[in-house]
Amino acid sequence: MARTRDIKNYDDAKTRLLETGMSLIRSESFSGIGINDVLKKSGVPRGSFYHYFKSKEAFGLEVAQYYHGLQIEGANQVLNDQTLTPIARLEAFFRGASEEFKARNYAEGCLMCNLSTELADTNDEFQKILKKHWVELSSEVAQCLAHIQLGDIGLGHLSNTEAADWLMNAWSGALVRMKAERSEAPLQLFEKTIFNIKKGTRK
Repeated sequence: MARTRDIKNYDDAKTRLLETGMSLIRSESFSGIGINDVLKKSGVPRGSFYHYFKSKEAFGLEVAQYYHGLQIEGANQVLNDQTLTPIARLEAFFRGASEEFKARNYAEGCLMCNLSTELADTNDEFQKILKKHWVELSSEVAQCLAHIQLGDIGLGHLSNTEAADWLMNAWSGALVRMKAERSEAPLQLFEKTIFNIKKGTRK
């Protein structure tokens, strides 16, 4: 039993570090935070960091992977919700993300977008893992699009994979501008364009 508790404590502390890393990278940047900042905010004892991560870069890569795991889990749940029509699932996927950004006052942006902008062109390890994450998330969207008439969202000239990539490209661009303006307007325009949402109504 003691061993079981030790494993749980180990996992709990690592999770706190990863959750703290997500929060700090979103609100600041990866290069702008230090290990001491993470330890202080997480409440994990000083000196414990290297029990879990061999370097700050290794920590950042695990934060990215942890965040991606949460994204894929959430996407899979929403995009495969059989109680909704396929197009309603797609709208719920983006609407749910929009609500999360609203809860943070549109100030922190998307962790994957932030890391891609900051590190993908300067750090090969981050570039590789972020590319993989974008492909996997886009694939989840493409699987939902396979059950939608793409012409209904103005993308009938594209394949499911191309349409998913376009949606994620447009969405990530909207997120960057959202963060710059601290405004929901870019996200609203994205939804209005794709789902033909009129002011005060939802299709």
